[in-house]
Amino acid sequence: MRFIRYVTIAELDEEMIVAQDVFDQSGRVLIAAGKSLNREIINSLPRYSVARIAVQENVVPLITSDEIYQPVSLVGAEIRGKLLECVGAAFADGNAFPEVFSQLERQVWQIIQELSKRSNVLIHLEQMDWMGDYLFVHSAHVGLFSIAIGMAMGLSRQELYLLGMGGLLHDLGKVRIDAEILNKETALSFREFKAVKEHALLGYNLLRTDESMDHRIMLMALQHHERCNGSGYPWGILGAQIHPLAKIVAVADVYDALTTDRVYRTKMTSSEAIQIIQAGAGIQFDEKVLQAFQKVAIPYSIGENVRLDNGLWGKVVRLNTSNLKRPWIQTQQGELNLLRETKLNIVGVAS
Repeated sequence: MRFIRYVTIAELDEEMIVAQDVFDQSGRVLIAAGKSLNREIINSLPRYSVARIAVQENVVPLITSDEIYQPVSLVGAEIRGKLLECVGAAFADGNAFPEVFSQLERQVWQIIQELSKRSNVLIHLEQMDWMGDYLFVHSAHVGLFSIAIGMAMGLSRQELYLLGMGGLLHDLGKVRIDAEILNKETALSFREFKAVKEHALLGYNLLRTDESMDHRIMLMALQHHERCNGSGYPWGILGAQIHPLAKIVAVADVYDALTTDRVYRTKMTSSEAIQIIQAGAGIQFDEKVLQAFQKVAIPYSIGENVRLDNGLWGKVVRLNTSNLKRPWIQTQQGELNLLRETKLNIVGVAS
């Protein structure tokens, strides 16, 4: 049975087969998935600041199960490049947005078509480490994550399309916010934070200039910072007043923001971000959305070192799709499937 293993450059050997595309800092493909490594390729990787890559590994599992899953990227290199290009064009000039609307539509429908072919659609952060302008990359992530959550909720293709468009364009209003404020490394003043919060209304107003725009896409831009208990902005409305699709984008937005490095803080692990979001169930975030979110957001990455409550440390080697919180762990005492070892729990992650 073939699995994926993440290895550092120092651990690479000739004849290893690359499991996933390797990119440089500009997003160009350095090594395509499926290619065998040689010494020349290995020696060239440090020049491109590549720290580790995914390679294929043949493993015989302790048991054979349809629940065993090796995560793959939500989208391939070609779709990713086109998506970032389209998002960048839309954000370059809010007034020119209608001109690139059809391009965004085509990308969203292509993504939905591709993801619909899979038996499992999971958000795996190891596959989402994209290079580029934060605003563009964040918007692309939120669009993809929103679609993944919507699929777990069983939404129709039309609703998935709207989610994708709303997620991609939720932060459009930030093109009207001073870049110095958005990229400030220290705490924002009251005036600066007030200016940032205006992006939701600004985005809504930019989108409504297109008479053909579906009002639900506009509402996702307007309401993605609203919270079920009324603590959000711009209007401070309660859960029943927030559009259901905006509630999905809200979760995707927070998850990506927490798990991405920013100029003012380092990123959290997936498990830390999921815990924070889950703590807001029924308070800040819709409970039905969070139930779906837990089905697609992988808390522990393959290769991540975790601590069990019996004191053992181990490395995550495979996932169980029926319960992503209970993966397979390789320990000094052998490989453990936490789906079967019900008395063991993960209680910590190595920093």
